[in-house]
Amino acid sequence: MKRPTKQPSSLDMRRTIANLLLNSRAVTINVEAPYHYRSGMLSPIYCDNRLLISHPDEREAVVDGLVGVIQAQGLDPEVIAGTATAAIPFAAWVAWRLRLPMIYVRSGQKSYGKGRQIEGELPAGARVVFTEDLVTTGGGVLDSIKDVRTAGGVVSGVVTVFEYGLPAALEAFRKNQVCLWSLSDFVTVLDVIGERGDLTDEEREIALGWKADPDGWGRKMGYE
Repeated sequence: MKRPTKQPSSLDMRRTIANLLLNSRAVTINVEAPYHYRSGMLSPIYCDNRLLISHPDEREAVVDGLVGVIQAQGLDPEVIAGTATAAIPFAAWVAWRLRLPMIYVRSGQKSYGKGRQIEGELPAGARVVFTEDLVTTGGGVLDSIKDVRTAGGVVSGVVTVFEYGLPAALEAFRKNQVCLWSLSDFVTVLDVIGERGDLTDEEREIALGWKADPDGWGRKMGYE
């Protein structure tokens, strides 16, 4: 399945969402004191879209965007899915807006009760769209997609609030034949924050260097 060459959301939309994420502090940039990811990776950007659950106006704008992409792409889902736990609120809001069933996928099978990994009801052959808060490498949602496919669901694609656009992630989605759409992205955030005067041209190039080589960036910058 080929990734669309043109994002469904307009440049204005991508900039609007970038401003929204920056204003709510869901996305922050710091090239001088980079962030440590759980994986051990160092990065000049940190995204925590869980903060949006506390901002009603911002989350409504995000849900509008997610629903708009689903409708514009003609995905026609029968079930909305999210990965546990950060994406669950977004899946719930989109499912409620579209009046559709929702499921969420755990990172592992429960060791108690009925031992479920997919919570909710997934009819065999149902068209499923995943809504995500963030795509970094894509590993988490792609694993969940495999689980849904194994359970008989037909995954139409992933719509995410934000993506870094890392080459490894884009390749992983291509190999797994999954389309990915995002409301905003790393480069758009850099453009917006630069126009605000909060990021110099030199800092922007340093940040873009991370996008090109996320694993080696910390070492190149002398942080490791």
